[in-house]
Amino acid sequence: MDPRSDSPGARFTRRRALGLGGLLGATGLLAACGSQAAGTAEATAATPTGAVTGSVGEQLTAMLDSAPQCVMTAEETQGPYWFDVDSIRSDIREDRTGLPMELALRVQNLAQCTADPASGAVANAVVEVWHCDAVGVYSGFASGPAAGGPPPGAQQGPPQGAGTPPQGAPPAGGPPPDGAAQPGGSGELSDGGYSVGDPESTPSDDATFLRGAQVTGADGVVRFTSIFPGWYRGRAVHVHIKVHIDKKTVLTTQLFFDDALTDAVYQDTAPYDRRGERDTRNDSDSIYDPTGLSVSRPADGSMLTALNLGIDA
Repeated sequence: MDPRSDSPGARFTRRRALGLGGLLGATGLLAACGSQAAGTAEATAATPTGAVTGSVGEQLTAMLDSAPQCVMTAEETQGPYWFDVDSIRSDIREDRTGLPMELALRVQNLAQCTADPASGAVANAVVEVWHCDAVGVYSGFASGPAAGGPPPGAQQGPPQGAGTPPQGAPPAGGPPPDGAAQPGGSGELSDGGYSVGDPESTPSDDATFLRGAQVTGADGVVRFTSIFPGWYRGRAVHVHIKVHIDKKTVLTTQLFFDDALTDAVYQDTAPYDRRGERDTRNDSDSIYDPTGLSVSRPADGSMLTALNLGIDA
């Protein structure tokens, strides 16, 4: 499987997958794609001081080992922008630009977990992520949930690579509270290759950027190549996560970033530095939970981010 099969214009929707014979539901394909995640972006990276410390994969493994382990991850709302894209891929960027981010997540079963990083690892779990782009837009909602316009609480930016991102905060009103009625929702439930029975929002377009899933290997780890998320009114900077086992969702949560690190990214990196000052930090976000605080650090022009996900499996 080509990890860059997610190039602009390629859409891996559940309906397209089913039209191709439901291949995404095949156990063999999930396993093959899961093993592929560890091979993405293995170039040697450097610390901010320039000292080489190993490949990206080695650094991410060390970060997972240094992060809190064997801790139950808080269950949190999926928010108003989730729909089942049924897309197994490691590189979720498509045409989105921003600070590159290599994300590693490790799923641990607390019933079998000890301080040993290898213990409690959950193999063959599907870990799904989604987040907004550098100017606060979620794929599927760039033209509005029902009748045009930007999604609630997030402005639509200019075409990638052109113009200047919108200044300041999004329009008044902000996003609907995470957990409120899904924008444009029709009451449909997911029925894809790895998610069944979760309530979906109804997207207003077919975009799927910054959404995807990977399958954990024997070490319980998945890897994604993405960009550092932007912000929108009323929320701290975050990444949404679901963990599925046997097509059942066993964890829905959110990953967060240290505020000082986010400040540095937003002040010094385009297009974030033209976005305006964000209005919500971790300590003022009603959804933030410290179990979702990632270990993140810049390295060689990108961001390395790691988090252990404790579940009761």
